[in-house]
Amino acid sequence: MAKLRAGVSSVNITPPIGIDLTGFAGRPSPAVGVHDDLHAKCLALEADGVRVGIVTVDLLGLDRDIVERVREGAEREAGVPRSNLMLNASHTHSGPATISLKGLGERDELYVEELVRKLIGAVKMAFDRLRPARIGFGRGEARIGVNRRQRLRDRTVIGRNPEGPVDTTIYLIRVDDDKGKPMAILFSHAVHPVVLGAKNLLFSADYPGYAVRLVESVEGCVAMFAQGCCGDVNPEVVGGTFEDARRIGTILGAHAIGVAEAVRTSEEAELRCEREVLKLPLQDPPSPEEAGRLVERYKRELREAIERGENRGQIMVREGMVRWAEEVKRLAEEGVKGLTCDFEIQAIQLSEEAAIIGMAGEVFVDYQLHIRSRSPYPFTMVLGYTNGCIGYVPTEGAYPEGGYEVEVAYKYYGTLMLRPESDRIIREGALSLLRGMRG
Repeated sequence: MAKLRAGVSSVNITPPIGIDLTGFAGRPSPAVGVHDDLHAKCLALEADGVRVGIVTVDLLGLDRDIVERVREGAEREAGVPRSNLMLNASHTHSGPATISLKGLGERDELYVEELVRKLIGAVKMAFDRLRPARIGFGRGEARIGVNRRQRLRDRTVIGRNPEGPVDTTIYLIRVDDDKGKPMAILFSHAVHPVVLGAKNLLFSADYPGYAVRLVESVEGCVAMFAQGCCGDVNPEVVGGTFEDARRIGTILGAHAIGVAEAVRTSEEAELRCEREVLKLPLQDPPSPEEAGRLVERYKRELREAIERGENRGQIMVREGMVRWAEEVKRLAEEGVKGLTCDFEIQAIQLSEEAAIIGMAGEVFVDYQLHIRSRSPYPFTMVLGYTNGCIGYVPTEGAYPEGGYEVEVAYKYYGTLMLRPESDRIIREGALSLLRGMRG
């Protein structure tokens, strides 16, 4: 174990009004205002010459090219190796289009350029502020979410499934200065930030923003929220008001404060990082004939939507489905089979007892529960939406049930859906990474 040094930074990444929001289909217009600012924050850690950076952003997600540009710049400007920088998105559905989803908002490249510069700057700022520090870990509970995969007689819908899995645990890391004053509090929970629904046209961090601001006001330090594996978990209120977001965020933040107050910190840390890119198998495309019918179907739906005078958002969604169908048709005509998708898993050891592991997808919560229960680290913070996002990652058992996460969402993210055997590959890969890092 070595003596820890730490630094922290926070930068405002709120976009200009008029940029497309993302997360919901069919929004009638781009953003018309700002309800609360969006932020990026970096926790910089150094021990025994090893540098690690953890970045959180109030965004739906990050395209892979953004992640790599930030990693490259951070290595150049702050001396943190690319494989040692983790970027986690809160997954707010009231943020700008920084991840490419067909029909759910267009990326504004001027904003993306500014975002990349700010994220690199945040990392550099945090490492420039390195000083002797202490670190500790804690857990608590907050009951703000419900499994959303509701089974009806003939299908699965997004609704309420009180019997389905959730993880009520709050995972919290507290970093103090050498006098015991909090510098940073990083906490995670696994609930979709969709309290504000598709009708909202204001930029907002949703419930995590309220939780973070409460923690900061009480603890007097930078607070950071990292999103867990909430692919199939929604908040108790969906499509609600800012008051609903405040209430839910306050519940989470208050519990996080209680956890933070009970943490005992140590000046020693043992930093390690491991990273692996798994090759997840994709389902094969349909026959050329079926793919051709898909193209005609979505082109017809687009024409009909235009004739009905539907809003800009509805037209964009249908245009996106045409693009998807045309991509499927191209693959079908080329006769390609056995395609795979890159899926990054990154693990960070903070001490012999504590680690973080992040995955690049909308991962179902059962993965989080499984990995945590079998991890060699007593404290294991499991995250989704980390270093990019390939789309939904259902469990193998969810495929026969169907539903949005299995049958629809992949069309926005890519072209072909994951195969069910991806489940086993991910679980084995994540645990292998943790065990190898632990030694």
